[in-house]
Amino acid sequence: MADEYVFIDEWDVNAPQEAVFDALADARTYPEWWRPVYIAVEADCAPEVGCVSRQEFKGRLPYHLKTRSEIVRLERPRELEVSVVGDLTGKGIWTLTPSNGGVHVHFDWRVVADRPLLRVLTPVLRPLFRWNHNWSIKRAMEGLEPYARSRVAG
Repeated sequence: MADEYVFIDEWDVNAPQEAVFDALADARTYPEWWRPVYIAVEADCAPEVGCVSRQEFKGRLPYHLKTRSEIVRLERPRELEVSVVGDLTGKGIWTLTPSNGGVHVHFDWRVVADRPLLRVLTPVLRPLFRWNHNWSIKRAMEGLEPYARSRVAG
């Protein structure tokens, strides 16, 4: 699809795989460790297939996005897939593999910008949207490891 964004992000986290998986699977934790990207997340269920959460998030660009995510596959502590609708529509797959005493995180994020203004601007601003995504993922890289490690220590 020409207007689809495909983002593949990978990094290593020096924390136990289970703690990293728990943080990624429970979107309610995102505002605690994925700052300042995630502003609010609401969910009334623990991470399980069928659990729905609603997110509000932002990057460096001057707009907020709102999405609704549903867990469609959960294979603890290895893989998590969510279906997303809202300002962005598509899917995200987190895959975790053991690596050097920690865990390697692979995030496959494939979405279409469904907000009318974003849809119109996609052809022109694609490089800027990619830069915005990269900035946001850097915040995840900075926050996930200390958060997951604190969950084990605490």
